Amino acid sequence: MGSNLVELYTHLEEKLGKETAKVLVEAIEELTEEKRNTLKFELKEELLKEVATKEDIKLLLQKIQTLEEKMEGKMQTLEERINGKIQTLEEKMEKKLEQTKSELLKWLIVLFVGQATFIVGLVFTLVKLLK
Repeated sequence: MGSNLVELYTHLEEKLGKETAKVLVEAIEELTEEKRNTLKFELKEELLKEVATKEDIKLLLQKIQTLEEKMEGKMQTLEERINGKIQTLEEKMEKKLEQTKSELLKWLIVLFVGQATFIVGLVFTLVKLLK
């Protein structure tokens, strides 16, 4: 018994007698215990409504795993698309480089022939002037 119940028992014993005081204090103690258990149960129920249970956490983890799998799939699809675009761009760049190379070579040959013709003409002109 708590100190309050001992005090209550002592006061009741003086007024009502030992047996009656004992019965009354035991009844009060029983009612108090019952009320405490009821309150604990109600509090537990209320907390269970607010707190996530193991099942809630399992469901949440499953949803997270599903989302991760979806994200991985989407990331893989995006990666494949990006790689495809990069490959297409590389092929276009290589083609453009080849075209540019061919164009430069063609112009180099034309310039070489033109320069060679100019030099030959210059030499002939100099030879004629010097004669």
